[in-house]
Amino acid sequence: MFYTVVRAIARPLCWILFWPVLKGFDKIHEGPLIVAANHIGTGETFLLPAFAKPQMTFPAKDALFRRDTLFRRMLAWVLTKAHQVPMDRSGGNASAGGMSSLMKCLKAGGVIAIFPEGHRSPDGRLYKGHTGIARLALGADAPILPYACFRTRFTKKWLPFPWLYRPELSMGEEFRFPPEMRDRYLNAATTEEAGAVLREATDEVMRRIQELTGQEMVDEYSLRQRREKKTIEATGHKSTPEPPQTGIEAER
Repeated sequence: MFYTVVRAIARPLCWILFWPVLKGFDKIHEGPLIVAANHIGTGETFLLPAFAKPQMTFPAKDALFRRDTLFRRMLAWVLTKAHQVPMDRSGGNASAGGMSSLMKCLKAGGVIAIFPEGHRSPDGRLYKGHTGIARLALGADAPILPYACFRTRFTKKWLPFPWLYRPELSMGEEFRFPPEMRDRYLNAATTEEAGAVLREATDEVMRRIQELTGQEMVDEYSLRQRREKKTIEATGHKSTPEPPQTGIEAER
């Protein structure tokens, strides 16, 4: 009920305030389904659930669920009511609790939305995906619907404050991993073998997202690049060449 009410309020507000470009939203059906995209801004985190017909579950960073202040307790309550799942986004065993909740959602016929990069891209490029999406898709035998986000980062342009200017969300084509890949994962003799299958599957997801976005791909995690960028800003020392801004940040 809470989710439905919030969406009913958010949808017309988003239309009026941001005038989004939405393509292929009729492809988002009832679950089990995983919807996956590039992550360049905060816009995609509320535009997708506002306009998608099925109710969606998002993994949200666990820091948002802290209850050490009254404001944070209220925020955690709102996120829980909105079907957000706390997730330690560092990956591996640290993310196991959130992954278990998402798996239960999928197996119950739910729809979950994931940004495989884990964190927003610091420079507009497409970074290496975490294997959680492959673990969910192979474990629940769920299809994946990739989509592309453009202009979803709040920026200063015509207005004197950051805003979204015609953000665009464009759905691709749904796909499912082949049965033999799922068998290799479920019947892997070692964790290394299972990990290799998960990496192969995750790379395929990222390849399909890249086909939609046209972004330059980077073979490292976005969190590492974000930390490097913060170090440069704090110390003024650039330890590695800083990559140039790319087309994803510009108007299409």
